[in-house]
Amino acid sequence: MRFSVTTSLLALGIASCALPSRAQDLSNLNGMAALTGSCEKLIMAGRDFSDHCGSQIIHSIYNNGRTGFTVTLGDKGTVATFSGLEGAKPDADTQLQDLDMVIFNLGIEGVPPTTTAVKGGCGYSNPYKGPMTISCQATSSKGEAYLLQFRSDGSPPKMTDLRKPALDARKDGAGTAFAVGEWVGSAMADDPDRGCLVTKQVDRKTAVMLYANKNEAFTINIFNRDWNFGSDAQVTGELAFDGKLFPLSGISVRNEQILTLEAGAEEESLEAPVKNSSKLTFRTGKKRIETKLSDSAEAIEKLWDCVDRE
Repeated sequence: MRFSVTTSLLALGIASCALPSRAQDLSNLNGMAALTGSCEKLIMAGRDFSDHCGSQIIHSIYNNGRTGFTVTLGDKGTVATFSGLEGAKPDADTQLQDLDMVIFNLGIEGVPPTTTAVKGGCGYSNPYKGPMTISCQATSSKGEAYLLQFRSDGSPPKMTDLRKPALDARKDGAGTAFAVGEWVGSAMADDPDRGCLVTKQVDRKTAVMLYANKNEAFTINIFNRDWNFGSDAQVTGELAFDGKLFPLSGISVRNEQILTLEAGAEEESLEAPVKNSSKLTFRTGKKRIETKLSDSAEAIEKLWDCVDRE
């Protein structure tokens, strides 16, 4: 298996060295594994945050070989990630990981993650063989200590393959793939309507997907890893662009983790607001999903170019 936080944190963020936050580039995110258990130790820049560390750890896997271990601090969406490149494998059940950065994300819109360059490493064993420990240790150029120790409860990891909702098997291989800002798209495999999909990853659990085909259909699809809808589920919700409600004709369940938002018969009824708005908000039940629509107009142009391919 490959599987990859508050006033004090604000101070840490300001003191951090501002490097490109490569581990937060969600467009390169292939998948994740979630493990439950107990965070036994969390030290950041020499400060002990163990009492605030959550009971779940996420291991993120990127297509450039980078991996990251992420834990939450408190309940305000603050997270810390220990990131680096996958290292040596001493035996069949042991994996090492080099560490070159620790990333703090306060979970506040408009406040970018901050990154501290470190040197160190992580080690962990096979999570399918009972309780195991993930241990990471690193030091910054200022000599500040960073340490993460998480003990799993023995439950198997919950895996999420984010390539499926994003690029659902390409018909013509890499030749149909395209990217615009945070949007990534490709042709759909074996779609008789020659459909294409372009996806923006909102966070580690959520994605917004735009679908178009040769029949000039255009739909918005929302993916969330925590959803578990039945095929006959009756789902209601509200869609808004820049805070203004948009009338939906219905919401259908595409699969247990994806909802398709339906509008009127006019082919651009959803396309135009996506292109011309700066923010999309979707609510269903207690779940609220919000994302900026930067580069959406260009992404939609590329989406139609994909549909019109030879």
